[in-house]
Amino acid sequence: MRAICLLTALALGGCSRATAPKAMTAGKVISISSVAGLIASAFVYRYLGEAGKPIVAGFSILSGVGIGLYAAGELTGPNEIEETLSERHRRWARILTGRAYGYARDGRCPRVRHIETRVRVYDRELHDFVFMRDPEIQKCLTAPVDVAPAAEPPPEPPAQQPETSDDPL
Repeated sequence: MRAICLLTALALGGCSRATAPKAMTAGKVISISSVAGLIASAFVYRYLGEAGKPIVAGFSILSGVGIGLYAAGELTGPNEIEETLSERHRRWARILTGRAYGYARDGRCPRVRHIETRVRVYDRELHDFVFMRDPEIQKCLTAPVDVAPAAEPPPEPPAQQPETSDDPL
């Protein structure tokens, strides 16, 4: 038991930013496999009786070690870099430009026109130098706007005749 505690302390203490992703992966694998072993040992415990207690205890400890290793990797790992508002707008402008390419090739020009205004607001530079240079998008933007004809009202169903029957009741 002392050896396990010592190895756990060394593993958790030796986790650095460079080794954090590997520690997290190892922690995941150890935790998941030990939980699977714990489930299997719980089934076997019925047949082994008291002899199965060390197996259950071993997998429980191993699961705790895996969780601790993953937590140490998570805490010492590199922080997520939060994007600025301009970076987010540029990313969304690229995504919307890609969608507009697809819509233009499918002939869905109203969608392209709608996306064009959003891309222009998000990133003017991407709009001018990438979005507006695509020939298919240009066709959609220069095509006349189709005005949908007024929809005709649906025909009214014929009036139903009252049912007549020979039955007096």
